[in-house]
Amino acid sequence: MTDDDVDRRRVLRNAAGALAFGAVLGTADPALASGAHHPVVGTWRGVVTLPHEDEVALFTFLPSGFFLSFAEGIHIATGRWEALGRHRVRFALWQVLPDDLKGLPHRYNGEVQAKHEATVDGDTLTSAGTWRGLDIDGNETGRGPVSARAVRFGVTPF
Repeated sequence: MTDDDVDRRRVLRNAAGALAFGAVLGTADPALASGAHHPVVGTWRGVVTLPHEDEVALFTFLPSGFFLSFAEGIHIATGRWEALGRHRVRFALWQVLPDDLKGLPHRYNGEVQAKHEATVDGDTLTSAGTWRGLDIDGNETGRGPVSARAVRFGVTPF
């Protein structure tokens, strides 16, 4: 079964689908990715830059390899991260798109997937990657570069 075989309507209707998607992404080096001592673990705030917009975002990288992101509007994403080395990580995320990006998510009209590679230098995280948009039927609606720059802030993950 490929990602394209997933019944997108069923996943988008089920809020638990976001968590299930995050759980299926694997890690290249579980010993590094699950370590509480990797410098990416923690909370970050910054700006995500896409060709069509910039979004203020909050990121949380948990020691278990789980990733959460909250951006302007109703942009909530979930995913996984893995260590590529002591100061480098790869993370992937999945986000559903409500009809009204500024309002409550009563109905969904698609999703965004993104993959980033990031470097952590002290309290600064920079990343570059690609994003891909899909409509509710799984048809690609867009694709392009994405980058982020964030700084660590004081919420300690549990």
